[in-house]
Amino acid sequence: MSTTTVTPKTFDVVLAELAQPFDPETVEFKAGATTQDKARALALAYVDARAYQARLDAVASDWRNEYTREYAGDRVIVTCALTVAGVTRQAIGESLQASARHDGSTVIEENAATSAEAQAFKRACSAFGLGRHLYAVPQVWADYDSGRRQFTPAALQALREMLRTGMYEPPAGHNGNGNGHTTATPAGAAASPTSTPVCPKCGGPMWDNREGKKNPKAPDYKCKDKGCDGVIWPAKAPAAPNGVPF
Repeated sequence: MSTTTVTPKTFDVVLAELAQPFDPETVEFKAGATTQDKARALALAYVDARAYQARLDAVASDWRNEYTREYAGDRVIVTCALTVAGVTRQAIGESLQASARHDGSTVIEENAATSAEAQAFKRACSAFGLGRHLYAVPQVWADYDSGRRQFTPAALQALREMLRTGMYEPPAGHNGNGNGHTTATPAGAAASPTSTPVCPKCGGPMWDNREGKKNPKAPDYKCKDKGCDGVIWPAKAPAAPNGVPF
């Protein structure tokens, strides 16, 4: 009677399998900022934490994680220790326990600890290469439904197609003054978290107004072209989705 011997994966193989991009259909997008008329938004990619767990189950089923939680002022800080193939790596996530409304009242964030844990877990996964490609997804302006607080179905489809082709092609009849095709950053290229976005109206460079402004409700960015009134307003804090972005 013959038996089949299963050769254990090397750690390098585990890392390579974890680093494979997610299926574009599992990628969601949230608004990072909106235009003044709220008709377009800067699309930020994220994936639900359950997709991370499924990938870990498929690649290294003996993975495990442990959380520690602490409170510092108005924040909850969570550390996730993730062990994969016998190697442990850590990352931190945090979330505000309460947020202020425009009228001066305070709203308690009931899911603050859950959001911090999800963020810490994803960041720990990134330490193994899992989900790291999401950092390189280009941030483009897309049609946005401010009432539903989500991108339009056509825009979402175009954003997911961008993940496959590296080119963002706005749907026919899209809002705004964009000039059509937008070349995306090649998959795997490093994305700069401090890069200044382009003007949503003319496509030109913008002034970063975030540090110097005295009124927190003032625009975060203003177009450098004095003849253009393009601005980017501060993003409102939406209810945390199931998959918290990095």
